[in-house]
Amino acid sequence: MTRIARRSTDKEHRAVPWFGMWIGMALALSVIYCWSAGRLLSACSPSPALRAYLESDAPVESEEAAAKPPMFDSSFAEYLKKGLSYYIDAYDGGKPYQYKDSSYPHRRANATLPLWFKKVFPLNKHMTPDKQTCFMHVGKAGGSTIGCMLGFLIHCGDDDKTNYQSVPSLLAATTAHSFHRGVYDCSDEAANYLFVIRNPLARALSAFNYAKPDLSEKHPFSKKYKDKEIYVDCDFWTLNDLAERGLVKGNNGASDECKDRAKKALLGTENNLVHWFYNYQFYYESMPPDANIVVIRNEHIVDDWNAVETLLGGDADFTQEHVPVNNAREKKPEEVYLSDAAKVVLCETLCNEIQVYKTILRRAQNIKNEQYVQSMQELVTSCPKEAMEESCPDAKPDIREKVDGCY
Repeated sequence: MTRIARRSTDKEHRAVPWFGMWIGMALALSVIYCWSAGRLLSACSPSPALRAYLESDAPVESEEAAAKPPMFDSSFAEYLKKGLSYYIDAYDGGKPYQYKDSSYPHRRANATLPLWFKKVFPLNKHMTPDKQTCFMHVGKAGGSTIGCMLGFLIHCGDDDKTNYQSVPSLLAATTAHSFHRGVYDCSDEAANYLFVIRNPLARALSAFNYAKPDLSEKHPFSKKYKDKEIYVDCDFWTLNDLAERGLVKGNNGASDECKDRAKKALLGTENNLVHWFYNYQFYYESMPPDANIVVIRNEHIVDDWNAVETLLGGDADFTQEHVPVNNAREKKPEEVYLSDAAKVVLCETLCNEIQVYKTILRRAQNIKNEQYVQSMQELVTSCPKEAMEESCPDAKPDIREKVDGCY
């Protein structure tokens, strides 16, 4: 699969005529009924015309890429997995490891990595930076689950010293460093950049509910909820309310200040909500332009983990039983409800973010044509217009200052 440069502008995207967009929209109607009925798209049979339309933008693997050998030969792969298994079995809430080649303290004088950047096992001495994988931990996309499986101490178990969820694998053995929010601890020489991604609308909903203060707590406005203003001052207690009152134009009960705050928060141009601020665009534009990308889709963890493991030279023996559930809580019905009007305006505001999400998928070394189409079919059920379009009415936000701030 050919590499595509990062920071591509809207002009660099393949032009799609307007009539093609609307034809695509018409074709999408063949699957929209699944969404309206509250069913998964995978239960439907998309029309051949819709599939052809989606496939026209899917990644096309070159013969050279298809014939590319695994990164590690079988003997070295087995050596790494055995060593990792030993440390996982021996770990009993001991002192976590911080790798000596950690780059963050060198970039930031006197900086200390948070505990959740550390791992439960040391890095193999033969694992030089050019063989390592950087974990791009996009918030509320399933990164805590994958991070625990990789050996990072992030929302794992009942406390910070409990982590028995690491999976003996090449991916865990080679993923040495992480990038989360404003802490970039990866080498620019890393062999791969691992994104854990999720449908952008579903990620936005999860991030909103995650940051919301619990008024029943003794200190609901603690440091954890530093972005409480968008909830308390603007009285946006559900994402549906934020969309219908904060994003829809007109006099609908929200002040101009709160409307402005809601839009900038969702665009990631103001830090009113932490995991909206650190969005796909932020992580994508922070990595080296020619980086190799691999992806684990939240909706298809087992398939994608096995695909990445195979690229590295390991075995596709990962199963659903290996997947822990971390950093999740039961949601109230009103917390997950989105009206049709709310979905439309949220998708419109997230348009550029959705295009970055699609670009990450297209660049991913382990995502093949049919898997890209699968994700686009799923995206059509929530944001049909944005799934079909290749550009957005508004220019992509300029976030150079935010990106520079993470180094």
